Amino acid sequence: MIMKFKKKLFLFLLMSSLISWPTILVAKNSKDVSNIKVQIKSISHKQKYSLQLVNSKDGHPVRSGNKSWRFEVREGDCGEDKKYSDCKSNRQRTELQTVEYQKRNKEYWYSASIYLPEDYISVAPARTVFTQIYEKGWKPILMITDRSSEWLEIGRMWSGEYVEMKKGIKINDMKGKWTDILINVRYTRKEDGFMKVWINNKLILESLNIKTFTPYTNKGAKIEWGIYQTGVSDWKRKHGDKPYPNMVVYFDEVNLGSTKEKVTKKLGN
Repeated sequence: MIMKFKKKLFLFLLMSSLISWPTILVAKNSKDVSNIKVQIKSISHKQKYSLQLVNSKDGHPVRSGNKSWRFEVREGDCGEDKKYSDCKSNRQRTELQTVEYQKRNKEYWYSASIYLPEDYISVAPARTVFTQIYEKGWKPILMITDRSSEWLEIGRMWSGEYVEMKKGIKINDMKGKWTDILINVRYTRKEDGFMKVWINNKLILESLNIKTFTPYTNKGAKIEWGIYQTGVSDWKRKHGDKPYPNMVVYFDEVNLGSTKEKVTKKLGN
């Protein structure tokens, strides 16, 4: 009798884990929005409004086709997994990432189109990261951020520290319209790599003959996008009791390929 009970309990727990697993990792995707196999970053918050695949017929903005991703973060929207907690680190987020790693000694192209609604309010001096390339098992090597409420900034990083920072486009000029981001990078531990970033076809960052990977991990890189806010309490220190803004951001045409043409073919440029 005890053995039968244990067997039933084991099967119940197994089925429960299989049922809950996709809700943590799998994200709704469409070839209309992205050519990448994607997953939800495990420490993203889990509210229903966190991430939605939305349609233009319902009044949502799209860059091309009929669909886009809608991300939303409100005050207190922090998450955690078994290894890390945003809630204990003054951070909150909803992010997607590539399932597969991009490897060393290869060249990649990424595209991502971002839409800030007309009523977008920056949470600066808290920092909002819209797109980042993360060396898995280590730290970011690129961050595209709103740190000041004035500019979308492009920051190249080494071992998690900024080594180069460029102003891309004014935040106010992004509201109510799509902004196209294009990234070209060669990942390497030798000084034969490069990283280039364009905003709306304007070259903003060009770093040549550089090391793009540190020696601290062999896992490769992943691009991540959505809303990632750090230093959340900085808002209150500057603004006092002023309500913390809800933030909504849309993404479309998030693509990965070996050539520029493969990631921009639906952008009309």
